[in-house]
Amino acid sequence: MTITPSKFICAALALASLPTFASDSIPSVQHLPVAKLDASLPRTPLETWLAEVGGVKKDAIQWEVNDCGEGGDGREAPTCAEAILLLQGGVSAHLSLAVADIHGKAFGPSVWDMSIGSGTTFTGFRSLPARATSVRGHRR
Repeated sequence: MTITPSKFICAALALASLPTFASDSIPSVQHLPVAKLDASLPRTPLETWLAEVGGVKKDAIQWEVNDCGEGGDGREAPTCAEAILLLQGGVSAHLSLAVADIHGKAFGPSVWDMSIGSGTTFTGFRSLPARATSVRGHRR
């Protein structure tokens, strides 16, 4: 993918417009009990659970705050905290949690998107347990 100057400027503007609390949302999401996202899962902190499921150390999980993959082109979008796990064979797993509405008003995190794949081919999941099963199949 080629990043043109106009795409770079749009991306920079989208990131600059994220609410100021956004960077503070990552630590709260990392420590959120995974049971709050899915009652069938343990009360383990999300970051610990992701590391266990992915077979990685906590510091190998990449965290970022973004526009939930929806903005950057002038559309309004909610704000997400995203965890990215790099797995074997160039596969990556993504978990995006919405943390603020399109107006920047914070709310309790909720699952926005879950996917696993490589390149431009990704599979989405409807539940955290289903995602965990797929991630375990690609552990490092």
